Amino acid sequence: MTLRSQLFLVLFFIFLLLPYAGQAQPYPKALEVLRLLEKKQGARVTVLLTDLETQTPIIRYRSEESFCPASLMKIPTTGAFLALRGADYRFQTPIGIRGQLSGDTLHGQLVLGASGDPSLASHYIEHRGRLISEIASLLQRWGIRRVTGGIALDLRGFPTPPLGEYWPDEDLNEYYGATVSGMNVADNYADLYLTSSADTLQAEGFIASLEIPTATDAFVSTSTQLSLDLTSHEDSLLVSGAVREGLDMRYRRMPFVDPPLYLGLWLREGLRKQGIEVLVPTTLLRDSLGGAIDTLGVYSSLRADTLIRITNCRSANVYAEAMAYVLNDSLQRKSSLPVAVRDYWQKRLQLPESQCTPMDGSGLSPHGRLSSQALSLVLGALWEDKELHVPFLASLPEVGKEGTVRRLQIHPSITAYMKSGSIRGVRGYAGYVRWKEHWYSLVFMAGGLRDTSEARVSFARFVSELFVAPPPAKYHRGKAAKRGKAKQRTLRRRKR
Repeated sequence: MTLRSQLFLVLFFIFLLLPYAGQAQPYPKALEVLRLLEKKQGARVTVLLTDLETQTPIIRYRSEESFCPASLMKIPTTGAFLALRGADYRFQTPIGIRGQLSGDTLHGQLVLGASGDPSLASHYIEHRGRLISEIASLLQRWGIRRVTGGIALDLRGFPTPPLGEYWPDEDLNEYYGATVSGMNVADNYADLYLTSSADTLQAEGFIASLEIPTATDAFVSTSTQLSLDLTSHEDSLLVSGAVREGLDMRYRRMPFVDPPLYLGLWLREGLRKQGIEVLVPTTLLRDSLGGAIDTLGVYSSLRADTLIRITNCRSANVYAEAMAYVLNDSLQRKSSLPVAVRDYWQKRLQLPESQCTPMDGSGLSPHGRLSSQALSLVLGALWEDKELHVPFLASLPEVGKEGTVRRLQIHPSITAYMKSGSIRGVRGYAGYVRWKEHWYSLVFMAGGLRDTSEARVSFARFVSELFVAPPPAKYHRGKAAKRGKAKQRTLRRRKR
């Protein structure tokens, strides 16, 4: 590098940091950590650190360039849901019956209305069987022990979006790639335990901890490639495909292709165990209701502030997709695009389309794009809004302690609440940082990575360099002492 180039870089950094002289400044090595990551990985990195008291950017690097956000997309999704629905919002699932009651038999149907609730029988909540218990209690109040017409699920206005419209094919048979619907159950996947021998496969299937009859139609192969369906009578799970020999109660999570049908099976089996027989398979009502309904009650979900904490702390894709889906109108729900989320933030923050082009609500799509500037503005808006500040901050896991960032290690004097995001070639972190009672928002995204774990290490170093001097002296003394002892041993060996 020429002397002229070196002088230009020095002047550039002085110009960058001059407006913030007197504030807590990052060490000059901080940005070098990012550039080293870019050079070593052949990647692109963006970062934006903002003082939340003044809404002033302190460090910005590639802040207007668009990046794949991965699960950082859950920040605008949950933020929009919180803003548009409110912290105390609850999904409401109506429960009713129609037909004629004769003794303990309902000659008709049990009818449930769609709400898009992602938390029905979810693995992330307690009392997964609460919906079954509440329905059983309502039916027993009416003396109903048999339902001849089965369960009808009213899905009007809630079309099932295309499966994995903008997702990689490799993710579509994984539990985290499960589709959403107007009626979801158990995060839209079954828990399977597989045992295989030279010519047979045995499977135990569960939906939300409830054992479900499970049939198999599989052949032995060198690898396992299975799919999950329902049997022709829709009274059992059906596991089919190729299976590797020698599995011994191997646990696997298998996604549902059409979640309402699996909800119907789960309800039938659960009610049967409560002493209520549902005689025929589930009916999905997509166009017309076909008769009056007597409402028995309404099932309510947990509050929205609890659901967004699950979404961000556990990085629950189905929750995020469901929130984006529900915010869309009935026509927009035919696609998996988060139209309402996108429009809300573009309008509220005047974001250009080039910096805010989400392709889903969860960030599983590799085609979605956000800039660090757009994401920083979202974080700033949520921070400044008195109604959103507390519940949104509470939804983010604390770095080093909780959720998907519990293993991220930063300097102990720094407190950070951040969402992480990672898909193939992408790693990101975004949220809020507190240091010496002062709050900042921080966005970091890296794309084109060969090794995403290296980005995690670089980000941790970067955060520590921003606020804190090099690690405590005793850390270096310990290192120096070890080096000194090693050197002494080497010298002694040479003397011998």
